Amino acid sequence: MARLEEKIAEIKDTELRGTIAEEVKALKAQKKFGLVFEQHQPEVVRVYRVPVRAGLTVAKKASVLTETYRVSRVRDGLAELVKDADDSRESAPVDTLTVVRRMGQAIHPALVPVDQVQNSDPSQPHHILIEADNYHALQLLDYLYSGKVDCIYIDPPYNTGARDWKYNNDYVDGNDGWRHSKWLTFMEKRLQLAKRLLKVDGVLIVTIDDNEFHNLRCLLTDIFSGYNIFNVVIEHNKRGRQGEEFAKTHEYAIVVVPDVPGAVGEEPSDLIIGGETRNLRRTGNNSLRSARPKQFYPIWVNPETLEIVRAGESLALDVQRSDTPMDGLVPIWPVDKQGVERNWYYGAERMLAEYRVGKVFARKQSYGIHVYYTLKEKTSKRYKTVWSKPTLDASTYGSEFLNKVFGSAPGFSFPKSLYAVRDCIATVCLHRKSALIADFFAGSGTTLNAVNLLNATDGGQRQCILVTNNEVSEEEASTMTAQGLQPGDEAWDAVGICRSVTWPRNKYTILGKRDDGTVLSGEYFTGRNVSIEKPRIIRQLGFADGRTLSLAQRKQLVALVPGLPQSKLVADAPWFLDDDLPVSVLWDVQQAAAWLEELAEADHLTDILVVTTESRLFNALAAQIKETLGPLSAEEDEKRPMAAGFAANLAYFKLDFLEPTEVAMGRQFAAILPMLWMMAGAKGAHPEAPDAHAHWLIPDGCPFVVLMREGRFREFLAKIEGRTDLTHVFLVTNSDSAYHDMRSDLPEHIEVVQLYKNYLENFKINTQRR
Repeated sequence: MARLEEKIAEIKDTELRGTIAEEVKALKAQKKFGLVFEQHQPEVVRVYRVPVRAGLTVAKKASVLTETYRVSRVRDGLAELVKDADDSRESAPVDTLTVVRRMGQAIHPALVPVDQVQNSDPSQPHHILIEADNYHALQLLDYLYSGKVDCIYIDPPYNTGARDWKYNNDYVDGNDGWRHSKWLTFMEKRLQLAKRLLKVDGVLIVTIDDNEFHNLRCLLTDIFSGYNIFNVVIEHNKRGRQGEEFAKTHEYAIVVVPDVPGAVGEEPSDLIIGGETRNLRRTGNNSLRSARPKQFYPIWVNPETLEIVRAGESLALDVQRSDTPMDGLVPIWPVDKQGVERNWYYGAERMLAEYRVGKVFARKQSYGIHVYYTLKEKTSKRYKTVWSKPTLDASTYGSEFLNKVFGSAPGFSFPKSLYAVRDCIATVCLHRKSALIADFFAGSGTTLNAVNLLNATDGGQRQCILVTNNEVSEEEASTMTAQGLQPGDEAWDAVGICRSVTWPRNKYTILGKRDDGTVLSGEYFTGRNVSIEKPRIIRQLGFADGRTLSLAQRKQLVALVPGLPQSKLVADAPWFLDDDLPVSVLWDVQQAAAWLEELAEADHLTDILVVTTESRLFNALAAQIKETLGPLSAEEDEKRPMAAGFAANLAYFKLDFLEPTEVAMGRQFAAILPMLWMMAGAKGAHPEAPDAHAHWLIPDGCPFVVLMREGRFREFLAKIEGRTDLTHVFLVTNSDSAYHDMRSDLPEHIEVVQLYKNYLENFKINTQRR
């Protein structure tokens, strides 16, 4: 239908054009069933690098891209134009126009370096940020990374009618009767390309709200036939969206999973906040080495893998412990941070038995390696389909977090919670430490921030590719247009989303500081549990003597204590203590000595209440309780200072387009060099293009080389002999036979690509290839 409408617009007879258009409109209004939507006009792309000249199709920079013109002549900076819709004629300054290509017209991409940040070994894979329309960037990525991406995470426009996205350079709002089908057309083309990027076990995650959820789910079911599709409900707004019958507090992550075992991982217990684990080192009464000398022994741990290998012999009291490593293992003793020798909860035999079934484990903390034990087994390690925890809040960990990064509000609406994005990606990539992750609706760049946090937490080398346009807000566009500025002007582009938000956000977070040198304040939650010591709550209830209270009065009192059911109380009991509840109450202070003996083994207590009017006695008891129980060992989310930055590298490029004749003549090597570098894994510093007379390019630290003069192949071969790190060789030749002869002399494991013929035949995009 869209193609038909395009042809109708070319009809010269006004009456005939109007009649046919009306009939088509009537056809479109007919009832349709299932997810059948109007395929709207193909999108048009600006080609800035190509100069405006006679015979080309152009659009006005500040206008909708569907309003196109043919250039009949260019003279003295003025272009004479013929409007495609009605053949009307007008003139316009060349600098107000841009060459455009419609879908189906081949264009040849180039990546123009904009900036970079290096905060790690340059031999490590670089993250990539591409400033571009994401449809054409996806077509480029299809040639570079087809079948290589582990996870695609995207947060597309929600199409709420709030003019938050554009179709053919025109904002779509709630008054557009075709906005849903425009959105589906827009999404379908991108999802078709995204599917080709994924590995066999690659997973797509799309976040969305109720506005397009059902349409998107149907579209994904159609495109990803044979995949399993899950809806994860994420509570991202505690207050909820106001002004409706229900306050909406959630959005969705639609997870599209191939029917391949292990595509989605499991939720590891040590990354779950609130997991019931405790330090195996005993605290409180009877915790000293002298109290249980048989439970004072070394646990030998591999410091790299944290594997518990064996238990050593217990030491007699008069034998001094040794902290000397042996056979690559380190001894872990039950010694607290103050250096006090204590004892383990388990004897050596039980400790090893519990380790074998996964209930004892070693964990590396900032103050050394410690050994922990699990109180309760998890009933399931599978990710749940409803997520609700404080770090998912988009206001606190999205908007407020972004303000911390920039030091002020950067003017970006509705950023995702960093931790919601991290948790989504972790379902796929937590155990894929070298995963390739793509986000082609990058927005403020949260996905890369999340990937860097994952890498910093577990030592991974995951690589992230971001794509975002450089649109300015409607308000900013109006202001700058009134000032005589237009798209493509430096002042205009400087306030676009990629230049002003996506790039600086990730640059600042990698370096841990802003361009002005100010250090980022605040902390990240790593998502990994660490054990901390915190004081137990000891309180006096001084309005009565507990021993004089009746059972009914005691029940009234504990009704005010969270987590303590009245049904557990027993009449005339001197105290309350339960193995499964974190609260203990001393009713009769005359029985304090016996109660304290019971407390010695009650390490699970968090709250201790003493019911007495005698403050002096309470103070003495509080000191004894602290000595008996010691501090509380608790789990909390490990923190990482934002100022620490990340050991990461990021290269920023802008997508542009080339004239194929210039490529064929070898004049655009610098423009396609970034693509060769990316094909080889974006490892090593991005090299500079050699001069036009160079015979080859053999960049230091990069796993690829380029031969520019095929007559120099033997010398080239000698130059790269012994290079075991090479993964890609690019050969510039137009002769297929010469290419195959050279290929036969190169190792089989190396990927060999023919340039520029390969580029001209395969790196052309915009052809609606499926």
